[in-house]
Amino acid sequence: MEKRPDIESLCCVNEECKEFGQRGKGNLKVRKSYGQDGIRYLRCRSCRKEFSERRGSALFNLKIAESKAASIIEHLDSRCGVVATAKLVKVAKDTVSRLNRETGKVSKQLHNVKVVDVKPRVLQFDEKWSFTSKKQKNVTPLDDISEVGDHWDVNCIDPESKLLLTLVPGPRTSATIEQAVLDAAGRLAKDAVIPAIITDGESAYPEAILQAFGNKYPAPRSSNLGRPPAPILRVPHDLVYAQVIKHRSAGRVDNVEIRPIFGKGKLDFIVEMLGWQKPNTSAIERFNLTDRARNARKARKSLTWSKKVREHDAMSFTSLLLYNFHHYHSSLSLRTEDGQLIKRTPAMAAGLANKQFSLIELLRLSPIGY
Repeated sequence: MEKRPDIESLCCVNEECKEFGQRGKGNLKVRKSYGQDGIRYLRCRSCRKEFSERRGSALFNLKIAESKAASIIEHLDSRCGVVATAKLVKVAKDTVSRLNRETGKVSKQLHNVKVVDVKPRVLQFDEKWSFTSKKQKNVTPLDDISEVGDHWDVNCIDPESKLLLTLVPGPRTSATIEQAVLDAAGRLAKDAVIPAIITDGESAYPEAILQAFGNKYPAPRSSNLGRPPAPILRVPHDLVYAQVIKHRSAGRVDNVEIRPIFGKGKLDFIVEMLGWQKPNTSAIERFNLTDRARNARKARKSLTWSKKVREHDAMSFTSLLLYNFHHYHSSLSLRTEDGQLIKRTPAMAAGLANKQFSLIELLRLSPIGY
């Protein structure tokens, strides 16, 4: 069993406390320890409230050992389904499903507080297909379309650090794509330059990118009556955006078209600066393969497809957190002058972490106080 987190890394979870969410204040003391994992029950000296150190984490109210919980998530992240995981770890299926939901909820919260203030030079967007309950061609008018049919992930990645900035699950619509682009833009540092953007040929991207990165100017009014007109959007002079469109014949790619949308004159300079031969979406497409290989729910031909949207999305966000903070990425390894190989996760390469987080550490993390 891994050593329990240092008490200075924890914080008061009482929202009415003056030291709520503040770590290292010395206001916490151990009231007692309980359970096979030696979980500490804490008391805040400031507000006198008592709470478990697990409160806010994916392990809160869990009745099994932490090592077994980590094993469940590890199996789910190694292309095992719920039934197979329950048999291998020797727990009930409901235990696996509940831990998946809780871990997914907390993983999404941790992603929102940890993956911020990044400064990528380029971003790649793509949509990844999957489905819940049944494929779209088998959906009937009697089915609940919010729970049944095709279910997409709109993802955004920094191809240099391999950090996945954005995951927005839902239907493949302009609203979902606009939400993903706005989410990625909101994670950039305030002093970051606008990154170059590369997508596939989806028609909703140009308008979504303009909404997220465009300069807004007040529109002239013909009179003072009525609602004021929407602001005018103009393309920033430093915005570079290109689409990579694959033309297929008989199911095979026979031609790749590079279509500049914004900043055509600067595209070649950006490509040369990045050390590429031409604009591409190879990093996000490689992530799609990695995600399908680790998450059984997204395999193209599988018996472990999701039956519920909430279970599907929960596993997606768990995989997202593990990809960024737990799994080493082979392309990010560095070799020192003395020949030592330093492995890095995407979060380490992006400067968001200084170490690899173990599964237990991630499960113990609470988003409160970030």
